[in-house]
Order: sequence, then structure tokens, then C-alpha cells
Amino acid sequence: MNKTLLFLLVLAIFSSCRALKDSPKYKLTDGVYKTKDGDRTRLVYVENAEDSVLVYQLGPGKTVVKPDRKSLKPQVFPGTAVDKEIAASKYWKNTFDLDVLTIPFKYRPSTNSFTPQLSNHLNGAVYLGYRNDTYELSYKSNPIGKVSQRVTHLGFSAGLATGVGVTPMNPWVTDDNINVEYDGFIWSKAFCVLMAVEKLNFGLALGFDHLLDENRKYWIYQGKPYLGLTVGLNLN
Repeated sequence: MNKTLLFLLVLAIFSSCRALKDSPKYKLTDGVYKTKDGDRTRLVYVENAEDSVLVYQLGPGKTVVKPDRKSLKPQVFPGTAVDKEIAASKYWKNTFDLDVLTIPFKYRPSTNSFTPQLSNHLNGAVYLGYRNDTYELSYKSNPIGKVSQRVTHLGFSAGLATGVGVTPMNPWVTDDNINVEYDGFIWSKAFCVLMAVEKLNFGLALGFDHLLDENRKYWIYQGKPYLGLTVGLNLN
């Protein structure tokens, strides 16, 4: 069973890496965004041209459907070097988030028979949440005076994760109710808060593990909360 679990987790990781290659989440791609215009929040359409980024103002609450492009006057942000720095601007959007993640470290509080534990056993989970992605388009000059465009990305997400993993089973974690040692198969569920910096997602999870075999009635961590560190890759 554990070999099957390992195969499924490795397959999920490779699939997520392929999805990440094509994922636009960490890039300022063509699409509708929100931005600040003074004290007002406005909708804009961002278009990536060959040598610049074009930003079109949209009407409130609606996108432009087949507009007359000649009448549109976009704000142009050159992608190549310019003579002077241009003021930074931010664009953001909210979307649903689908990730595959792992929890490499779990902190388990003390029990009646055990001190607090830090575990790092094999596990994987699918995460679904609501996400905000913010992009800052800015221009910075280098020491020789050349000004170039820079786009930075920061994302935040909150949601639920569920998955499977393994945990060591032995007399110590069962109050001496078993006399063998083996890796038990667990189902995990957690509430997660994630942060995305460029391609990588990481964050914190508050979760619960449930052993799936007949020794679950003896396992001292059955249904008990843990605090975990998450690392994941975006799938959508």
C-alpha cells in the first residue's frame, strides 16, 4: 500500500510541475484586472504586446466586448529600456485556486503520554481555495543609468486541503496497545493559508489526521489537531 501511495504522490508532483510550466498565475498575462486610479478602483484590460504592456480602461462592472480598437487609448508601458523611471502601478485579480501540496513538517502538541512532536513523513494533498494575485509593474535604473521594466508578483490564498500520507505506528504512539512497528496509512484534512511568490506556494495548515486501519482506536493522534508547514505548486 505504501509503495502505491509513493507512486501516486510522485505522479502528482510531476503532473503539477508540467501544469506549472503552462500556468499563468505568476505572470501578468492578458486579461481583466483591478487597479487604483487615485482613490477609485477601476477595471482595466492588460494586453502584452511584442515590446510593451498596454493597459486599457474599462467601464465600471463590465468588460469591453469587441471594441473599436481605434477609439481606445491605452496606457503604454515599454518593455525595453527607457530614458527615465516610470511610476509603479499595481494590478490585481481574485480567482479560485487549485493546488497540489505537501506538508513536510507537522507539529503535534503534547498528549498525556507523549511530548510535542515534529514529524516529516510522506504525504500529499489537493487544495482548493480563494486567491488574490497582485502584480506590480515598475521601472528601475541600474548603476549605469539604464532603466528597465520589472514585474513582481505576490499572491495570497485561503482554503481547504485533503489528502493522504503515512505515519509511523509503534507501541509508543499507541500507549503500548500494539507490539509491532509499521507505517500506517492516514487521511488528512486541513485549513490552509498560503502565500505565493513567483512560482512557489508556501504557507501554514491547521489540520487533523485519521489513521485508516484497525489500530486507529489506539493511535494517540487520531483526530487531534496539528500545525503544519505547506509547500505546493499551482495547477490552474
